[in-house]
Amino acid sequence: MTEQNKALALGALDECISQYCDERRQAVDTFIERHFSLQESIDLQKKHFLADLLLNPLNALWSIPYLTLKKLIETSDKMGWTKPTPFLEKIPSGFKTRYQKEIENLIYRELLDADKEGALWRKLNDSPALQGYLDRNEFMVRDLIQLEVRKEIEKYSSSQTMISDLASSLATLGTGWIFFGDKSLSIGGLGDRIARKFARDKAASNFFLGEKLGKSFYGFFPPQPSRKDIYIATFIVGLGLTVVSLIVTTMSDPLRKRLGLHRKKLLSMIDGLEERLFLQLKKEIKSVKAA
Repeated sequence: MTEQNKALALGALDECISQYCDERRQAVDTFIERHFSLQESIDLQKKHFLADLLLNPLNALWSIPYLTLKKLIETSDKMGWTKPTPFLEKIPSGFKTRYQKEIENLIYRELLDADKEGALWRKLNDSPALQGYLDRNEFMVRDLIQLEVRKEIEKYSSSQTMISDLASSLATLGTGWIFFGDKSLSIGGLGDRIARKFARDKAASNFFLGEKLGKSFYGFFPPQPSRKDIYIATFIVGLGLTVVSLIVTTMSDPLRKRLGLHRKKLLSMIDGLEERLFLQLKKEIKSVKAA
């Protein structure tokens, strides 16, 4: 590729990316109206409710070992042992729900039209100034576009994950405060407290001097619940809090739509994608040696 052809290719690239991103911006309002209404959010969640019911507790269980591992790797990095640091990026902080994946796929396929034969690739492929370059670098360009699109969608999706995590945390704190006057209880702590309460109530109801005196007696000498009872109580608490979290996550989309937050985030995502595409694709074309 001569320097003149390279300059023409860079100009054509700028034009294609700008046109593509402008078209994607114009599609944002229609996309939001179609997929973030209350009914659409409920329908999407209903499809994945059972699977997501299992994933949320799994995320809660995973958070502790992940944060511990992250802290260990960060500490080793500060001490000069940097070899484990790259592995931190490969370890997921959590597991996406089916609902979140569905939203991501809708953004990928419908809003950004980013499949292998997507809108941006068609524009690039139709540009005479880019033909020679694309003929030799087709797979690299396709993969690069896919990579940058996925990165921006991941950044957008992280806000949804944050809402779900916040809802779960607030529900846990609220339950502990309302029922036990303690805002520091985890799901395991709530399960333990509930199991102990049930064990005390059960023992009090069978107290030989009556339930009222039994409650006083077992208030000083509380009976110990079985491990099985603690596990069952913890499971029920986790299940209940997960349902609350899923409901809040589902309801948050119509609310964010009404407040204009979805529009702002999606436009910001497209701005970020445009910047990344300009930077990465230009870098690749500039790296081609002149003929």
